[in-house]
Formats: sequence, C-alpha cells, structure tokens
Amino acid sequence: MADVTARAGIIEQVALVAGLRWQMFRNSLRSTSARLDLLGVVLASGLTGLFTASVGFGLAVTSYHFLSHDRPGWLAAPLWAVFSLWQFMPLMLATSTAAFDFRNLLRFPLRFPAFFLLSLAYGLFDPAAVASLFWLLSIGTGIALARPLLLPTALIVLAAFAVTNLLLSRLTFSWLERLLARRRTREALVAIFLLLLLSAQLSAALGQRWERVLRPYLVAAQPVLEVLPPGLAGAALVGAAQGNVAKVTSSMALLLGYVLAAGALLRRRLRAQYQGEDLSEGQAPRVVDAATSVRSVSFAPSFLPGPVAAVFEKECRYLLRNSVLLLNSFLPVLLVAFFGAAWRGPRNPMGFLSHSAGVAFPAAIAYMFLIVGQFALNIFAYEGRGIQVFFVAPVRFRDVLLGKNLMFSVLLAVETMLVWMVVSLLFPAPGALIVLATLLGLLFAALVHFVVGNWLSLKFPRRFEFGQYRRRPSGITMLAGLGLQILVIGLVASVVLLARWSGRIWLIPVVFFTLAAIMLLVYRASLNLFTRLADRQREDLAGQLCR
Repeated sequence: MADVTARAGIIEQVALVAGLRWQMFRNSLRSTSARLDLLGVVLASGLTGLFTASVGFGLAVTSYHFLSHDRPGWLAAPLWAVFSLWQFMPLMLATSTAAFDFRNLLRFPLRFPAFFLLSLAYGLFDPAAVASLFWLLSIGTGIALARPLLLPTALIVLAAFAVTNLLLSRLTFSWLERLLARRRTREALVAIFLLLLLSAQLSAALGQRWERVLRPYLVAAQPVLEVLPPGLAGAALVGAAQGNVAKVTSSMALLLGYVLAAGALLRRRLRAQYQGEDLSEGQAPRVVDAATSVRSVSFAPSFLPGPVAAVFEKECRYLLRNSVLLLNSFLPVLLVAFFGAAWRGPRNPMGFLSHSAGVAFPAAIAYMFLIVGQFALNIFAYEGRGIQVFFVAPVRFRDVLLGKNLMFSVLLAVETMLVWMVVSLLFPAPGALIVLATLLGLLFAALVHFVVGNWLSLKFPRRFEFGQYRRRPSGITMLAGLGLQILVIGLVASVVLLARWSGRIWLIPVVFFTLAAIMLLVYRASLNLFTRLADRQREDLAGQLCR
C-alpha cells in the first residue's frame, strides 16, 4: 500500500498531466468536425509560420548588418520589436489562442511547484512566445555570423531576455485575470486594448507627420527605455561587442532583477489560485416593481414577420449588451477616419489618392468588410444554451437565420453610411457611379458571406462568452473565412480591372447587380436547405454551444 499512496515527484506530476491532456486531445478528434477543425488550425498555423519565418530572416539580416557595420548600439531595436510582440500581441490579437482556466488543474493532486511549472509551460507554448523565441534565435544567428566570438555571451543574454519575457507575459495575464473578473472592468480594459491596437497601427503614419515634434520627447525618454528589459539586453550586447565587462555585468544584473521580481509576483498570484481563489462574479437577485418598470423600445421594424422580428430584436439587444463586439464592429470606421486623417498630412496632402480620389470610398468599404465580414461566419457564437429554445419554439429555422442575417445587414448599412461620411469629409466626394458600384459589390459580398456563414455556423459552431476578448473561432471557420475573402476580393477586383481595361466603366455596377441577383436567389433557396440541416445538426449544436 505504500507504493500506492506515495506522492509522485514534480516531474512525474507534470508528465502525468501532460499525458492526460494529450489523451483528452486524441479523444476529441473522434468526430469529423473536430478533425476538420484541427486541419484548419494546422493550415492557418502554416500561414502564421511563413510570416514568422520571414520576420525571423529579416531580424537575422538586421542584426548581421548592425554588427558588420560596427553599430552594436542598434541591436536594441530588434529586441524592442520582439519584446513588444511577445507582450502585446497576445493581448491585442488574442483570437489566435484559446483561453485556459488553470483552476481545472486543481482537480488533480498537484504540488505547487508542478502547478507553477505548468503555468510557465503554457506561456512558453503560446503562439506569440514560440514566434518570439524563433526571432531571438534569428537575432543570435545574425550575431554569430557577424562576430562568432560574441555567440556565447549573446546566447546567455538572449536566454535571460527570453526568461524575462516569459515571466512578464505570464504575470500580465495572471493579474489581468483578476482585473477581468468584473464585467465593467473587463469592458474598460478591452476598450484600452483596442485603443492600443489602434495606436500601434497609427504610430508609423503619425510618426512621419510629427517627426520633428516627437523627436525631443523620444530623446528625453531614452534613459527610461535603457533600464527596461530590451534596453538592458541591448546594452549587454553592446558591452560584449566593445569588450566592456563591467557594462555586461551591470546590465545582466539588472535583467536578472527583473526575472526575480516578476517571478516573485507571479508566484504570489499562482499561490492564491492554488489555494482556491475564485474570481467569478455574480449579482444578488433584485425585486423589480412592475408599476415602475418601463417598457423598452423595440428595434424591430413593424413590417417584419413575428419570428424574424423577435430574432432581430434579440440580436440588437445582444449587440448593445456586448461591449466587446460593439467596439470591434465599429473599429473599422475609426481606423478609416484615422488613416484618412494621417494621409492628409502636410507632407502628403492626399497621397496616392490625389490622382485617383474615387478609390477612397471602395477601398474604405473593402477594409471595413474585411474586419466586419468575419462576424457572419459564426452567427450562433453567443447563443449558449439558448440554442435549444430555437428548436422547441414554434418557429422555422429559416426565420432564425433570416433575423440574424438581417441584423448583420443593418450593421453593414450603418457602417457603410459612416464610412461614406468620413470619406466625403476627408477626400473629394465619390461620384454616383462609384457609390452605386461599391454598394452593389458590398451586397454581393454580404450575400456570399450569408450563404457560407450560415453553413459554417451550423456545421462548425464555436461558443463565445459575453465581454471576453480571448476567443478563437473553429479552425475550419478561420480557413474558410480566409479563402472566402480572397475569392470575393479577387472576383470583385477582376471585374473592376476588366471593365477599366475595356474602357466600359458602366459595366461594373451592371455586373455586380447581376451577381447580387444570382446570390439572392441562391440565398433564398439555401434557407430551406439549412432548415433541414439544422434539424440534423441539433445534437452537435447543443453539444458545442451548451458546454
């Protein structure tokens, strides 16, 4: 009995949990939907891998160039790039990974060191961490090719820098989990993340416009940047290149100080989780006086049939309640406004649009649809257990799909009107022919996304939680969405180019009107087909959305 009750070591505990997770993953692949999901994730990861490899090659060349031209002080620049992507990419592009609740590990008799190591391992295998580690290896390769004698010191510095990034990343997410426990705080932080994403995309344009104004502030902030992890790692590499042992030692000592501080704070947070901290929120039940309750205003038009109007009303209220989805929906309009203002800088009054101002409106609409169009590919994301109501209510499922698609159409119409207002204020107003062709092309693209999106939503649904930003659609949905956008954009671009080449611009709205009419007939026919498909997918929908 002693062998049975003996506690396993830390390494054995980690191996057992890893083996259990692997077995659970294998069991989840028994269904065809799960296999296709995995296939989509693998193919999407392949595209991400190509991007990672190209950036790594660029960092290796950049590091080699700096050292071969005796400019080691510039090595901090690629380190800052890696640091920024490692720390902020998971926050602002969190759709690439799925969230994991570490409290699930507490069901197993784990020791705290094993729990701590598993948390670090999860952060180490995050896609942003894997890409950043590859980029650090690329920087080390460039340094080794330029100055082979610096390789041992560079490996030590880059390893310490990687450990610092890993601990800071895990620390950030562990404390954010505490802050995101309340819905209002969660919504405020998501808004901040979106603003950071917006500022990151605008930094280059604004930097070119306000270069002289920002230069003194950047010089003044340089001492602060030098004591941050990328600056310390860069200083250590500079000291190694110059043979300054004291500079290498002091920089490494400060970098190890970051490691100890981040490790201590992370240990404190994980210790609280290990001891059973529960961050769930709830509200006490309230009694609402019927006499004082006010009837809410309906969003559904009166001419809609009852079931369609009810679904449309529900979708409107879901959108207004979900601040994350609402911010993501209107983010393209803000991006168009900011990019348009940046292009009208004093050095570049209208950029390339000065010669073809009519391109502004179609380009802005295309950019907007690239972001918003993905919402039509997973229309049951926020239903949860409410999906069961659609199957027991006396309504046809085609009315459910029609109500959801109608809500998305209204959202597109509102955003299109806002984009038109922004473009008209910043650039010369587009002509009637361009506006008509753009609207008909948008109608065609929306109908294509409705047909494909309804099928994907029934076959490969993925549940999202209200107010959460870390979410990922199914792998096959990501892959199909990418292929669909490429196909639609390629078809639209082909029509425009052929019409311009033939000199018959008036054919563009005619062709788009014909394509939209054909897709409308296909969409109407697909509603009955998808109604029968929903009956066959009833159990799969409940299994995916109700868990």
